[in-house]
Amino acid sequence: MIPIENPLVFSFLLVVRNEEAYIRNLLESVLNQDFPQDRYEVIVVDGESQDSTPQIVEEFQRRYPGRIRYLSNPQRTLAPGWNLGIQHSRGEYVIRVDGHSQIPPDFLSSTYRVAQRVPEASCVGGVVETKGSGFWGEVNAYVYSHPFGVGNSKFRTTKKKWEGYVDTVPYGAYKREIFERVGLFSDELKRNEDLEMHARIRRSGGSFFLSTTVRSTYFVRNTLSAFLKKSYSDGKWTIVASKRGSGVLRWRHYIPLVVVLTSLVLGVASFFSTVAWFTLLALITVYFSILIGSSWGIVKKGWKYFLPCMLSFFLLHFSRGFGSAASYLSRHYWRGDRVHEEQRYDNNATNIAR
Repeated sequence: MIPIENPLVFSFLLVVRNEEAYIRNLLESVLNQDFPQDRYEVIVVDGESQDSTPQIVEEFQRRYPGRIRYLSNPQRTLAPGWNLGIQHSRGEYVIRVDGHSQIPPDFLSSTYRVAQRVPEASCVGGVVETKGSGFWGEVNAYVYSHPFGVGNSKFRTTKKKWEGYVDTVPYGAYKREIFERVGLFSDELKRNEDLEMHARIRRSGGSFFLSTTVRSTYFVRNTLSAFLKKSYSDGKWTIVASKRGSGVLRWRHYIPLVVVLTSLVLGVASFFSTVAWFTLLALITVYFSILIGSSWGIVKKGWKYFLPCMLSFFLLHFSRGFGSAASYLSRHYWRGDRVHEEQRYDNNATNIAR
């Protein structure tokens, strides 16, 4: 048993909507940690689910009396749900785990040990193993675990034992004081609200620490259409989040946008210029060479996965790129201004402190 001095160490937030396929297993794992039960609270924030998610949560409330608090998020999106949970939480650290995820029994104890080793870190977290069910789930899980698909995201691609400071961590344990300093999440962002928040934390002098001793599992979308929709939305909202302040984007976030815009420009120019045509041909050759090489690893599962894997990589890159380009034409990008946003964050920080 880990000795604990503070009365309530962790506030565990589950911000969910329509997660009936995953919420049962997630709640089981959250409620049965090898961590003192009276030292962490569980808060479910539901975005008005239209499936059986609320009924499943009620079932667990009956099975585990007093262990789960249930909050309704009428705005339905993640950021307002995050903020609602934070405002009702009491722990020294705040953790959010997505509905499409699973954690091992030692998740909290491992997180606690890392947090004690690096008390100067604003947020500590670990690595994510990506899994999927069914044919396309397996393909998409491979793509989301490969550097060609997710760039230098250490929390997705690191396989060996490692720990150190990084730009961001998934399912991290945030010190409560960080929200008092920089405010809450931007509730105008429907996705990638963590990118904008993490940029604010870094600008305030905060830091993120990743350790492979903390592990979790993420279940990727199991259909190509859902995978495509998520990739497009991620591309769009990543760019929208960047307008909220500097430091949001890293070089890997721009690559899909650059690839799409370069392809479009060279595609048009190739009708008028042989130089543009040969340049486009050379870039296509390089891209497909890398695409083939990156997809080769999935052959160990069977040759039937090879071409679909190439397609999944291609759709991930170009749907994200088109989403990034489309963001500049959306009202979400042009609405509001930074001064207003920063003032609202300051007000939120004041409210938390109270």
